[in-house]
Amino acid sequence: MLMVVAFLGGSTAARIKYEGPASTKVSAGKQEGTPTAIQPTQVPFNPTKSAKPEIKFFVMSFCPFGNQAEAGLEPVYQLLKDKVSWQPRYIVNDKKSSCEQGCPFKVYNDDAKTKCEDAIKAGQVKDLETCKGYFPYTSADECLQKECAGLKAGEYDSLHGVQELNQDVREIVAYNLGNLSNWWKFVSLVNSKCTSTDADTCWTVQAKEAGFDVNKIDSLVKTQTSTLLIKEIAEAKKYNASGSPTVYINETLYNGGRAPEDYKKAICSAFENPPEECNKVLGQESAATSGGCE
Repeated sequence: MLMVVAFLGGSTAARIKYEGPASTKVSAGKQEGTPTAIQPTQVPFNPTKSAKPEIKFFVMSFCPFGNQAEAGLEPVYQLLKDKVSWQPRYIVNDKKSSCEQGCPFKVYNDDAKTKCEDAIKAGQVKDLETCKGYFPYTSADECLQKECAGLKAGEYDSLHGVQELNQDVREIVAYNLGNLSNWWKFVSLVNSKCTSTDADTCWTVQAKEAGFDVNKIDSLVKTQTSTLLIKEIAEAKKYNASGSPTVYINETLYNGGRAPEDYKKAICSAFENPPEECNKVLGQESAATSGGCE
């Protein structure tokens, strides 16, 4: 159903894309299976060179494809540590703004009719009447009044629900505490042991095991959430990052494979003078994959 909404509703519909060799079954709050890719990739990547490459990776804390990217990047972090600038970013939405931006895509007009006809031909919806249900309004103003008027600025959400949003904030706070090794351990533990349906209770055990003060994280979350999320939304907008994962290496968008060796080669290609660690092989390369949550 998410794919039908994505096909019909335009870029503002919350969705998960299933593309390329990566494959998994995903629902809001639970993930089944592991995205995999096994064929060598030949994706050209030519980032700007620098003495200390900067890696920005945009994710959602419970997007399986974002978790796949984190699992690929973490061994590269362990290899290169502070020779690289690591900057995790999180994709969240301002509810009111997102609602207002989505309204034009929920109007049944000639463009919507064309999308419906294409969807019917593709076998994604049964008939025109069924399809019209995805476009319930006669005008954008009607949508704004019925869906958006009651929302307040400064209310946020994340694709997989409120517990994902909360975990996004906790991971930002943990990163800002300055111990990147602990942050990677925390994220890896949460990815493997928690879900978007139990994160609000599950995270504390993982944070403690990773070496964090749970009370400190809790306290900072209570006072900093709005400020932090405004910054994340601005960063995602600046980099046009609507999908998890979106990875930039020295301001160059990376679309290659997600195995550790793929990321290592891409990051090492961004050094003016690659360090000796770049000679170490981190397993096999994988196929480029475009699966993601958006």
